[in-house]
Amino acid sequence: MRVMVAGATGYLGRHIVRELKDRGHFVRALVRDAVRLETVRDAVDEVFTADATDQKALAGCCDGMDAVISSVGLVGKAGKKTAWDVDYAANRNLLEEAGRAGVGKFVYTSVVRAPALENLQLVRAKRAFEAELRGSGLAYTILLPNGYFSDFDAYLEMARDGRVYLFGDGSFRINPIDGADVAAAAVDALDAAAHEVELGGPEILTHEEIANEAFRAAGTPPRIRHIPTWVITAGLTLLRWVTPLRVHGVIEFPLTVLTHDVLSPAVGRHRLADHYKEVRPTR
Repeated sequence: MRVMVAGATGYLGRHIVRELKDRGHFVRALVRDAVRLETVRDAVDEVFTADATDQKALAGCCDGMDAVISSVGLVGKAGKKTAWDVDYAANRNLLEEAGRAGVGKFVYTSVVRAPALENLQLVRAKRAFEAELRGSGLAYTILLPNGYFSDFDAYLEMARDGRVYLFGDGSFRINPIDGADVAAAAVDALDAAAHEVELGGPEILTHEEIANEAFRAAGTPPRIRHIPTWVITAGLTLLRWVTPLRVHGVIEFPLTVLTHDVLSPAVGRHRLADHYKEVRPTR
């Protein structure tokens, strides 16, 4: 199958590119900066360089493709664009181009469904695109992964520095998933009939347990400091008042995830402790 991967230079996108190539598919990577594709360049057959927020620049990106897998979304620190520019509008641009090109399947990587998250701007933007995809007339699958293992590398960095900061008493639970497991589900979806697939890792862990795994991997004695959740709640309220959406829209999502239970059906097979062993920082 000929597949275009949008967001191919991101954490998940690189896993998807590799999974597709390992299964013998033809891979076209849609990227903003081809230099960032270096680590998986050997798994890419064609590169299409464009910013997905620029609809005109996308012209022809889906031509000749059988399917599109999109992991396009806001990540990292705040920039000039909001979730509505990227998670909604950029994916809508891709969907329109896919429809014009006659693509047979569109696989979209969204985000976990959890009551505490649904009113956040990032999640609202993703849900709005999901609605567009459902109404597009294209065959589709929406993936709903929990937090990625890479999201918890910050605990490993803190453990290396000697202290991990947790919100509340550390008992909030999550079952994060490895990017390789989500990538496998994305490629499976190319031939699957399911419209939605929820994805969580095999272990439900408290944040205290995750912190202790980080200390074990870093080889440092456990030292955890707990921050009252009301500090985060008050801080988010203030941020929403005094910062633009492009700033607080990025910050509110991870802070909300860290202060609530966020659970998904156990699908992945990789374990967080093994991930930490692979990426543990050198001292």
